[in-house]
Amino acid sequence: MIKFFNRKVPFNLGLKNQIIIAILLGSILALVLIFLEPFDTDGFEADNKHLIFAGFGIVFSTFYLVNSRVEILWFNSLNKNWQVKHEIFAFVILVLISSVPIHFYNQVFLNELFSHNYTTYEYVKHGAWFFRNSLIPIMLLLLPFYLYLRNKFGILPTAEKLEKIEIFGANKGEKLEVKEDQILFVKSSENYVEIFFKKDGSIEQTIFRNTLSAINEKVPFLMYCHRSYLVNTRNIKQIKGNSQNAKIKFENDLEIPLSNTHYKDVKTALSVRP
Repeated sequence: MIKFFNRKVPFNLGLKNQIIIAILLGSILALVLIFLEPFDTDGFEADNKHLIFAGFGIVFSTFYLVNSRVEILWFNSLNKNWQVKHEIFAFVILVLISSVPIHFYNQVFLNELFSHNYTTYEYVKHGAWFFRNSLIPIMLLLLPFYLYLRNKFGILPTAEKLEKIEIFGANKGEKLEVKEDQILFVKSSENYVEIFFKKDGSIEQTIFRNTLSAINEKVPFLMYCHRSYLVNTRNIKQIKGNSQNAKIKFENDLEIPLSNTHYKDVKTALSVRP
């Protein structure tokens, strides 16, 4: 189960494709309301009934697009490592943030909000009912289309497409610029860190005045494998030994320790590595 949720999935960065997905999802929502008339909407009577129902799709499309643009910040903070768990959480966030304007639209055009003296309590109570009995079912209906379209228009980043990152030391002038897949590991040595990385077919290292925790905060795709080491799982060739005496092996027979505390996490990350 953990392996499934940690699996990489495509992500869509392009505004054009995000607009296309937003329009398609909004259109599907509008068509469902117009032709299927769920949740007793068949009893709603108005001269421009279908236009009002189409408005729900427009509201949803708008907030999907806004949410998609914000998602890019999250995607970049994950170093473009977009996984199933992130895709699910993104959908949950979309449902939550779109529920407020959709409910407001419903109250204005279907329940004549401004013609009744609703108290705040009544409005919120109806909102909770609307979310539970109307919005969640319709969003679950949209979920397969949501996943299909995002997968179809999305791109799965590969190692070749990973951007360069910059690692800084505490002292002025300490800076290393490398691609994400070049870093092997970072070793703590008192008040310094040693960064081992690949360059032109060989393994090089540089020393900065810094801490592992500070490096991990700036380069979150590195993970602890030992209290004194951060490792880039993309470059692990093999894990030798059991949890009590494990070693991580890189190319050129370079090895670092893998502690019992972090053994399971590293093995799991290695098993879901693309």
